[in-house]
Amino acid sequence: MGRRALKSYLKYGYIPLEDEVRDAFHTNEQVSRTLEYAYDDFCVAQMAKALGKTEDYQALMKRSENWRNVLNPQTEYVDGRYADGRFQNETSPFEKQKFITEGAPCHYTWYVPQNPQGLIEAMGGKESFVSKLDSMFTEGRYWHGNEPCHQVAYMFNYAGEPWRTQKYVRHILDTEYLDDAGGLSGNDDAGQMSAWLLFSYMGFYPVCPATPYYMIGSPVFPKLTINLENGKAFTIIAENASSENIYIQRATFNGQPYTHNYLLHEDIMKGGELHFVMGKEPNPAWGRE
Repeated sequence: MGRRALKSYLKYGYIPLEDEVRDAFHTNEQVSRTLEYAYDDFCVAQMAKALGKTEDYQALMKRSENWRNVLNPQTEYVDGRYADGRFQNETSPFEKQKFITEGAPCHYTWYVPQNPQGLIEAMGGKESFVSKLDSMFTEGRYWHGNEPCHQVAYMFNYAGEPWRTQKYVRHILDTEYLDDAGGLSGNDDAGQMSAWLLFSYMGFYPVCPATPYYMIGSPVFPKLTINLENGKAFTIIAENASSENIYIQRATFNGQPYTHNYLLHEDIMKGGELHFVMGKEPNPAWGRE
C-alpha cells in the first residue's frame, strides 16, 4: 500500500479513488478493499476479545465499521470516493467499476456480514434494503460466480423475510450447479463454490464465520445427520422436501417449536434433531426473528 493510501485509510477509513495499492494483485478496487478490510478487522477483533486485549478489540471494532465510509447515502450503494471525501457520483451501481473487484457496486454493497443490521439502517431501513436486495434476483444482477455475492441470498433473514432466502437459495441451487463440464458458474476459489453448495443443501450457511450464527435456508435432503467431532450427532429432517416444497412451514428443535431463522453453533454441537415441515407456498410468519 502506498504511503498516501495508507495515510488516508488510517485517517478516513477508506482508500481514495486516485490511489493504487501497487504491491497487490488487484491494484485498484479500493471500495472492495475497504469493505474486506472492515470484515477482516471484525474477525481479528473477536480474537483480541478472546485474548482479553480490550483496547485492541475496541480499536478493531471501530475499524470494522469503515464500510460506512464507502456507502453513498444518495444511491444507498457503495461508491468510489476521492481523496477530499467526495463520492464520485458519476457511474451506475449496476455496471462494473474499477474500484470494485470483479463486479459492480451492487454486488459488493452487501459485503457487510459483520453488521447486517447496521447495513439495513444505513440503506434506509428494511423496506429499502429488501427492495434493493430483491432486485439482485428480479433484475438479473446476482452473480454467483463471484464469491463476495455468496451471502446475498441469506441476507433476507436479517430483514425478517426468510421465505425470500428460501426461494432464492433454491433458485441458485437449481441454476448455478449443473451436472456437466461447465457445472460451476465460477472458479472454486479455496473451495468456496463447493462449500456454499454443501451448506445450502444441508439448509444453513455461515454468513459471518466469526460469529456463532448460521442462517437457515431451504434444506434439500429429507434427512441428514452430521456426526460431530465430540461424538454427538445433529440431525436435520425436512419433511415433505422436494423440488416444489422449498418453503419452511414450521419447525421444531428437539421437539420444541423453533421460530428463529438461524442456528447457534453451540446448539449444533450439543447434538439433537431439527425438524422442518416444508411446503409449496411461502410462510412469511415463520422465522421473522
